Formats: sequence, structure tokens, C-alpha cells
Amino acid sequence: MTASYELIDYSLRPAKFAERKMLCDFFSRLRVFGSLESYRYVGFGSIWFSDCILFHRALGISDIISIECEIDHQKRFEFNNPLRGIKLIMGEASDVLPTLDWDIRSIIWLDYDDPLNLGILEDVRTVASRARSGTAFVVSVQSEKIFDKRDQENPVHVQSKDEFADYFGANRTPEALAQSDLRGWTLSKTSRQMLRSEINEGLNLANAARPAGQRIEFRQTVAFEYKDGAKMTTVGGVFVDQGQNAHFDGAGLRDLEFFRDDEEALRIHMPLVTPHEMRHLDRQLPAPVSSGLNADPIPLKEANRYAKFYRYLPNFASFER
Repeated sequence: MTASYELIDYSLRPAKFAERKMLCDFFSRLRVFGSLESYRYVGFGSIWFSDCILFHRALGISDIISIECEIDHQKRFEFNNPLRGIKLIMGEASDVLPTLDWDIRSIIWLDYDDPLNLGILEDVRTVASRARSGTAFVVSVQSEKIFDKRDQENPVHVQSKDEFADYFGANRTPEALAQSDLRGWTLSKTSRQMLRSEINEGLNLANAARPAGQRIEFRQTVAFEYKDGAKMTTVGGVFVDQGQNAHFDGAGLRDLEFFRDDEEALRIHMPLVTPHEMRHLDRQLPAPVSSGLNADPIPLKEANRYAKFYRYLPNFASFER
């Protein structure tokens, strides 16, 4: 099967770019738990290493681990490694994550190309049952369709509650799951609910051995959904022990315009505007939400989308003579 990085330059997908920049803003607020330079970043850098580079330059993180499962292409990954501080570990996340030092406060972004599956849920539980307070955890999955791939030659498209329960197990199947929850954008919401539930299960296991006052909860901070090609969804937040809730509350995370701590996600819409139109709108930004933009002749819907995301959009310019 063709590796996903051979199909798409992940550094150029505009919605992914915006998501990455918003996550960087989120992570910058973690300094209330400790210096960002002391954090470790764990992710899937691919051959582009876009997230690794951004978080190093913007946050000062030098301890970086990039987990890559394409073992046959190890030489190419090593060739493209842009920073001495990036430790490349070849292997499946399920094999690598349990071997990491979890005493280190970390930023972890498991950015999967695949839809929700049993392996992803086990990875999520691994992190949730081990992470220390102050660790940020973000998970992204594809949300077009869910497939039961236990039989690799005959994968089953999961379209009903019974098929869902047969694959994920009855204990992981929401009681009120409907067929409509397994298609369209509603599948994004279902996927985030499943990820949150798995995080909580991992925490329950770990908290059983912790004394009162030191138990950890997951404080959701972000939820995104977007479509650069396939539909994608993301949920993320911070592990916080009961003694550090004041740190989280004082970090200003709720002031972020993309803060989401419930089941509804921020849909990232890319505005359809030209560079000249961008400059016209930039001269009016930032602007209070209540103030109207002078958008004419730009469609107001596109102007408002631009105003919502302009700080996080890629700056591409084309010059023609």
C-alpha cells in the first residue's frame, strides 16, 4: 500500500496547516505547568516533519520523538530529518509508546491517517494511563468511514450498531448509537466521543492506584473537524491532577477563540479569497466580532471565514507578469 506521505505534502494542506498553528497556540499556554523548553514532543512527523519544526521553533522544544511505522523507508526518513533534536523511532506506535519515559511532561499528538480502529484506541489508553499532570494529548483520525479490518482481505464497512459492537465490543459501544452516527460529519463527533471515552478508561485504571488529591483528569481544550481531502477530526486537552486545576484555569485556555470543551467541534473552513482580497481584509483586522467587515465585492461568507482563521492560514503568494 502506498504510504500516505507519498500522496500528500502534509506541510501544504491548508486546513491541516491552520490546525497545526492553533495547536501551537494551545501548547504555548502550557508554561503554567513548567518551562516549555523542558517539555518533550511526541508525534508522527512523516518525511516533512512539519509539526516537529514548528513546535521547536515556536515553543523552544528540543526533545522531540517522531514515531514512524514505514520501516522499509527508514533511510528516507533519516535523510529528511531536519534537526539534531529529533529522535526518529521506527515502529508501530503500539510498540513504541509503552517504552517511553512517562515521567517527562510531554506534548503528544497522535495524528493518524486512519479512521478509528482498535489499535488507535489501545494507543490512546496507553497514553492516558501513563501521562503525568501537565501533559497535553491530542489525537486526530480520519472520519470518512470506519472499517473492521480484522480480515485484511475482506474489510467490513461498519455501518450499523451491531457491526460496530462486533468490532469494538459491546462495552465500547454507546447505548444510543444510531446508523446516522456512523456517516457524514456525525461520524466525526462519534469518533471524538470514542476517543474521550478511551482516555477516561485509561485514567480510571491509573487513578485507582493514586491517592485522593493526586488523581488526574483530562481537561478537553480543542476539537476540530475539517476536510483537506478526506474528513478528519481532532480532540485534545491536558491531563491535570487535582492539585493543579488552578494552573489549568489560570492558563488562559478559555480565552482562545478555538477553545472547545464539549462535544461540538470547530469546523475549519478555508476561505476562497484571492491574495488581493486578503490584503483588503487584513487592513480591517483584528476587528470585534460585532463589527461588520467592508467585504464588497468579496462574498461576505468568505470574508467572515477569512476573518475567523486569518491568523492561522498559510501565506502562499503567486506572482505573474
